[in-house]
Formats: sequence, structure tokens, C-alpha cells
Amino acid sequence: MSPRRSVTYTVDGTPRPKGSRVSGVTKTGVRYNRESNPRATEWLKAAKEQLRDLHRVGPLLPPYQVVLTFYFPEPKSNPSWPRSGDVDKYSRNVLDALTQSSVIEDDRHVIELSAIKRYGSPRTEITVHEAGT
Repeated sequence: MSPRRSVTYTVDGTPRPKGSRVSGVTKTGVRYNRESNPRATEWLKAAKEQLRDLHRVGPLLPPYQVVLTFYFPEPKSNPSWPRSGDVDKYSRNVLDALTQSSVIEDDRHVIELSAIKRYGSPRTEITVHEAGT
């Protein structure tokens, strides 16, 4: 049995939540299905590039434990906790980035997920552990 591995990455930039999908029909009758938050798509692309550059050990073996910490710029009004976006939608975007950059095989193998929102220099800290069986 091989030892369980863990990796930790920091993705720079303000985290973006993955929104719902929007379906519709164009004036010419073409159906479409797109992301409702265009910034989520931009963040996902940047995160995938950063993760591909950082990840050098091949896909981790499932199942996975994932710990996410999202850092947001502190607003001038100074509320006691970050209120922008649902933590589950931020998590969905990170899990997609981990899958699409081949850090993990598929996000359906995540058996434990911890996600925290904090104030600080905008970034997302990601730790993935091979959970073993």
C-alpha cells in the first residue's frame, strides 16, 4: 500500500462563486446554456492554469478530503465576516478547477469538504488529502 499524499496550493486572486446555469434561445432560434456568472468562468480558467503549473505529482488517488480557505479583501464597512456569495458555490468552482487541472480524478470522489471564508489578501488556499479507504 502506497503512503497517502497531500498537496497544498494557493490560487491568487479574489475567489468567485460558481453560479447557476442559464438556458435560453437566441433570436435566431439557437439554444444555449451558459454560466450565469461570467467572473466565475474567468476565475476557473485562471485557477486551472495556476494549478497545472503547480501540480507536478500526477492525479491523487481517491477518495479525497479537501480543505478550502477563501480570502476576500476587507470592505470599508468592516462587517465581522465575509458576506459575499455562498461558500458552497465558491467550493464548486474550486472542485471543478481541481478536476479540470488533473489534481483529482473527479470531484464525485470527495468524501469530506471543509470550506472557510476569511478576510485577507485575496486568494484561495486549497489542501487535498488522499483519504484512503
